[in-house]
Order: sequence, then structure tokens, then C-alpha cells
Amino acid sequence: MRTTAFTLLELLVVLTLASLLMTVVTPRFAALLPGAELKSYSRQTAALLRLARSQAIASGEEVMLELDPDTRSSRITGQAKPSSWPKQIAVSFADTANDPGANLTFYPDGSASGGTLLIAGRERHYRIEVNWLTGRIRLHD
Repeated sequence: MRTTAFTLLELLVVLTLASLLMTVVTPRFAALLPGAELKSYSRQTAALLRLARSQAIASGEEVMLELDPDTRSSRITGQAKPSSWPKQIAVSFADTANDPGANLTFYPDGSASGGTLLIAGRERHYRIEVNWLTGRIRLHD
């Protein structure tokens, strides 16, 4: 009885070809989806806001989202590592009083200071609204 299998050399050739193909195809694939990075970052930011709200409720203390346009990063108070913005994306925040320099604060009862976070790319933009009364976070195209 004869068993068939692949030799080590055949496996190495296939893995080498696959890795070369991935290095060529991956950048081209990203170029085909220009809005994918913007949409992904918008969803990540909405998730970060939901995390901040959850932390405020769980800890019983205020939690703030700090936006730093100089370093192009956002950070939740208490987290050591800030989240960097992609190069092609602009992020701005305006609270309910239209003060663009304010940070977004979540309170232990689930409410928030409220406002709108704007995430813009070259061709599209997303709007994340935070309701001041309920702290609900909604992502809009």
C-alpha cells in the first residue's frame, strides 16, 4: 500500500509563492476599498466610546474621552496607551454647546456630556452622536 504526501520542498515552494502573492495583492486590495479604513476606524471609535460608557457605569466614576489633535490620538482616561488616528482621517468633536475644544465625558449613571464626533476622510465622513441624557452612541454615514 502506497501513501501519497507532499515533500518538504513542495510545501516550501507553495508557502514562498503564497507569501510573495500576499505582499503584492494586499496593498492593491486596500486601494480598491478606499473607504474601508475610514469605516473601520469609525466603528472602532464608536466601540471605544461604548467602552468608556461601560467603564463609567462599572466603576462609578466619570470617564472621559480625550482628543488630542496635535498627536492625532484619542485616549480614555485611565488607559495608558492612546489610540492613533490614521493619516488620511481627520477627527473633530463639538459638544452640545458647540465648543470644539471640549472632551466627551461619561457619568456613572450612564449619561454623558453629549455631542457629535466627526470622522472625515477624503470622500466620505461619519458622524458619531452621543446623547447627553442616555449616553447612547449612534454611528451615521
